[in-house]
Amino acid sequence: MGACQKTSDIESEKSAKLTPIQLQLDWFPEPAHGGFYQALHEGFYEDVGLAVEILPGGPGGRPTQKVASGQVPFSMGRSDDMILAAAEGLPVLIVAGLMQHDPQALLLHQESPVNTFVDLDGRAVMAYPGAAWIPYLQKRFDIEFDLLPMSFGLARFMADPDLIQACFVTDEPYRLRQEGVPVRTLLLSDSGYDPYRVIVAHRPFAEENPEIVRAFVAATIRGWDDYILGNPARAHGLIAQENDHMTQDQMVYSHSEMIIQRFVEGDPAADESIGALDPERLNQHAKLLHALGVLENPLPLEAYADLSFLPHSE
Repeated sequence: MGACQKTSDIESEKSAKLTPIQLQLDWFPEPAHGGFYQALHEGFYEDVGLAVEILPGGPGGRPTQKVASGQVPFSMGRSDDMILAAAEGLPVLIVAGLMQHDPQALLLHQESPVNTFVDLDGRAVMAYPGAAWIPYLQKRFDIEFDLLPMSFGLARFMADPDLIQACFVTDEPYRLRQEGVPVRTLLLSDSGYDPYRVIVAHRPFAEENPEIVRAFVAATIRGWDDYILGNPARAHGLIAQENDHMTQDQMVYSHSEMIIQRFVEGDPAADESIGALDPERLNQHAKLLHALGVLENPLPLEAYADLSFLPHSE
């Protein structure tokens, strides 16, 4: 009995020494968040002194607003969205790469005559208004298409064989094929528009707590490395507990797709790796946003990103 009490006291003391922080997801828990859950399950956050709470997202998750307001110290998003948010004066700071390449794509019915981005001309595309890839596609390929506001669900797409819809290749194609709907995708990064998916910090929090940010980034990268290269079942177990709509088969599909497409680790030949950020690539993307007219003035790297939180950074 005394030994049990002693062990309990040790565990309580350990928990008391952990720094509690929160991460706001951009959607309901899914394999696109797998590295966070792997780090949580394997104790990687505890190893660096953190007690991390992962907050599920959804249509009203508002990750950018929550991190900008300081409600949470960390969230996630796309690098282009964070550049634009920083340009609007929001105190957001990119601190690490989440995925080297964005899995966002355009979803097409198998029989659709659209085979290239040029073929989008004159079509109807359902997407989030304001997404920077929209003017990019229209300008680069000299096309116009009707933009329909995004609906949360696939019923409209299933009912209209001519509709084209933004999606993630790790999610919607699997669900539609399970429903007997044959589909294809056009990966947006193949158009040349290729932002990172990133980990974002509340800038004042990062400036006041650099060691916490470094610890969180290091443990998260370790989690993603273990999730992608190791056994993902542990993260999938936690995800299934948090999101009962996520089946094991779908998680296996999503995990496999991330590996096949190298979304997370990228291409080693291009010096890409889990968590990495290339300052030149970020700068070029900021310049592209300015050229497209969605960013009013050129923005220097330090206005929206700090690479010093990455492991082995100078």
